[in-house]
This record gives sequence, structure tokens and C-alpha cells, in this order.
Amino acid sequence: MKFLKAFVVVVLILLAGLLLIGVFVPEIDDQMDMQVNRPIITVFAGMMNTADLTEWVEGLESVEQTGGLLAMPGSTFKLHFKSSEMEEVYDMEILDMKPMKSVRFRLYNDKLDIEFSISFEANALATDVHIFIQMKGEDLLTRSMLPLMKSVIMEQIYQDFERFKLYQEN
Repeated sequence: MKFLKAFVVVVLILLAGLLLIGVFVPEIDDQMDMQVNRPIITVFAGMMNTADLTEWVEGLESVEQTGGLLAMPGSTFKLHFKSSEMEEVYDMEILDMKPMKSVRFRLYNDKLDIEFSISFEANALATDVHIFIQMKGEDLLTRSMLPLMKSVIMEQIYQDFERFKLYQEN
């Protein structure tokens, strides 16, 4: 009986530890809103223009189209990021696009999968942009570290969208 109790306690402690480090966390969601002082057609076109991504996404060296029609659903791209420590390549796939309304795309590689849902709403001569982000780890290590990395990843995403806003308004 003591063995059974000890076994149950060990299993519960192990499960609690795995839960705390995020192994069982399937995904992490976040959202942000911003207002860009440009008409909706300009903001939407700026978001869909893959040639200008390197202007406002920090660390992005190049974008190459690997399939589909330019910025249409089903289009795929390779995004090459470079920082002082390492180089990363992400695949980007346009999942859905409704002109002047919304766009959904997915950035992924063997470690991380991030899906963006961006909706645009005209507000006089400005545009309200609503961004929903869903992150998932692809392997056990990334999944377990994702809750710890969330603030760093989201801070970078916030900065990139702020740069997009400044790029559009200038």
C-alpha cells in the first residue's frame, strides 16, 4: 500500500512539473489593436506587399516566393531572418484573404508555428487593425519553453507592428 501511495505521489509530482513547464500547453494566444492614420486601402496594400516586409520586420533579410500567386490564399514564401547569433528560415503561407477586410497567414518552421489573423476596419481616414496571434511549439523542447518565451516573442511582434504603423504613416 505504501508503494502504491508513493507511486501515485511521484506520478502527480511529475505531471505537475510537466504542466508547469508547459509540456501540456497546446498553444498560446495573444492579441493587439492599433490604429494607423492612413486609409484602409493603403494599410491593406502595405500589409500584403511582401516586397516591403524587410522594411518593417526586424531581422528579416529576404523574402522569396515559393508557390502560388502573389499574396493570395495558398501562396507560400520563405522568410530568411538573420540576427547576430543565428539565422532562421520560416515558411509563410497565406491561409485566407478578404480584400480590405482581413488576412490570415502562418509562419512556421521545425520549432515554432505562429498563426496571425489580422482584420482591418475603416475609421474615417484612419484604419483600425486588430491582430490575433496563436503560437504553438512543434517539438517537446519548444512546447515546454513556449510559456517562458511568450513575452520575448510577443514583444518582438509588437515592435514589428509598431514599425509597420510608422512605415505606413511616413
